[in-house]
Amino acid sequence: MKREVKTESLTKYLFDAPKWQASLAAIILLGFAVDGVVFLASGEMRGIGFAFSIPAVAALILTKPFVSATARQEFTWNRSGLLALAGEVFMLLWMFTGIFLGAGFAYVFGVGFILAIRLVVLAAVADYRFGRMYAPAAIQTFAGAVVGVWFFGPEFVIPAVVSIIVFSVGVIVFLLLFDLPMKRTSGVGAMHFVNAFLAHLTNGSNDLEEYFHHISEYVSVPETTFFFKRSGKPDVWFVIPNLHPGPMAEIGGSNFPKVLHDTFAADAILLVSHGCASHDLNLISNRETKTIAKAIQTTRDSVVYTDMASRPVRTKHGTVSILSQRFGNSLLMVTTRSPEMTEDMDYSIGRIVMGESKGRYENVGFVDAHNCMTSVTNIIYPSTKTGNEFIAGADEAMNLMLDVKMHPFSVGAAQVIPPFERSEGFADMGIIAMVTDVDGIKTAYILFDGNNVHLGVREILRSAVLGLGLDEVEILTTDSHVVNSVSGRNPIGDAVSPGEFIPYVSEAVLKAVEDLSPASGGAATGICEEVEVFGPSRIVQLTSTVNAIVTNLLPLATLLLTTAFLLIMVVCMIVL
Repeated sequence: MKREVKTESLTKYLFDAPKWQASLAAIILLGFAVDGVVFLASGEMRGIGFAFSIPAVAALILTKPFVSATARQEFTWNRSGLLALAGEVFMLLWMFTGIFLGAGFAYVFGVGFILAIRLVVLAAVADYRFGRMYAPAAIQTFAGAVVGVWFFGPEFVIPAVVSIIVFSVGVIVFLLLFDLPMKRTSGVGAMHFVNAFLAHLTNGSNDLEEYFHHISEYVSVPETTFFFKRSGKPDVWFVIPNLHPGPMAEIGGSNFPKVLHDTFAADAILLVSHGCASHDLNLISNRETKTIAKAIQTTRDSVVYTDMASRPVRTKHGTVSILSQRFGNSLLMVTTRSPEMTEDMDYSIGRIVMGESKGRYENVGFVDAHNCMTSVTNIIYPSTKTGNEFIAGADEAMNLMLDVKMHPFSVGAAQVIPPFERSEGFADMGIIAMVTDVDGIKTAYILFDGNNVHLGVREILRSAVLGLGLDEVEILTTDSHVVNSVSGRNPIGDAVSPGEFIPYVSEAVLKAVEDLSPASGGAATGICEEVEVFGPSRIVQLTSTVNAIVTNLLPLATLLLTTAFLLIMVVCMIVL
């Protein structure tokens, strides 16, 4: 049976280091506990507990200064204490082998083993350049070797030296092999990625952006914006960027919808929807948002406004439902598959739809509502059955909307910030509602700043809003990944039940209805030139490579550990 390892599952092992004082107390108490066990077993007080507590105390005191002198990341006293305590515990665990192979072998093996453990930990947490981390990693080992000579005599020197050499070579080979697959695919080592990733989780560091810069590419993609003008009231803009707000937290372009919203806060109420884009089109930094803003500004003056719009029309093709509304000779289409999975669509689907619209419409805004997260969240490609349903459904909707009657229309918009946190699925912009009124038919476009909607919640929200007197409703999300510190699963309606935030949805919709004013509208499509993004297939390569590395870690570590065990055992049998 093929064994699959999910990279995301490793995050369950993350925790905060205890206070260094607690680690120091535990180090000393363990030393006394060892002396107590030895006394009960032999009737003599030999003070052997010092052989474990002295190296650990030395490591606690010296590791932080050594690391701080050369490392890229902060290394706290608390982490120094925890690492020293862990080293002492590992040494004590290896002492159980002394029952069969002798105390000298067990101690000398433990001394070398903690060098390997400490070097891997420091490379992962403090600095991926493990050559710089060798000295701080070796503190506890060298202190243990000195203490070992004191307790076991001069003959301990050769086994200690062999243990240090064997484990030094073994862990360096391990780290080089660990780095190799990712270096081949992205040109940057895996430990660099781990170091930056853990720094992000523990320190809030943005070093991941530096890592992403190494694997990035420059792309030029279209964005489409619907501009609505109203006399005496703020404009309303509905933006469809074909770029992805990921990968997580404040890393990369995870918060670019909010950044874009704030960029034009003085000009309009902005709804930044989700276009056709996957993690391949993650901005490597929120700073790249300026390219989207520039594209919007460039096309803004070329918009031809009209006061005519169509009623909303909902069509269905296979599993795909499309809500279409025409403004002049531009068409807005919002797509969903709810209650089936509605996740990222590949960029090419949007380009196909835009290409097929030529000759029929001046502009087409093709929106992925991104509003139904199921247990499966796969990217939708044009070659799949579902991808073809989107393309064929869009083609049918575009044909249908050519002959619809046009009427004067009104637009209203409102924003409500509910009292929920990012950890509960709600990002910074909260809820923005845009309502159109065409010939008495009111349509609500309700945009949540978040990453998808929990299965079934979209239908609950639609029912609640339709109950307010609206005629048509669609729920959308920005797909902002600031709500995802690690996992990609934190949809609206999961951590917070719909009943708790429906009042805020209703408030936004009713305020937008109250804000309705006669409007003129138009759309424009601009090109976001030379945007720095992760690049096509980079995320797939990165994820598959990391998963492969994680899958092979245990066999590789077992092989190296077994080799070290046998070599050191032979030396100890000869010398001790």
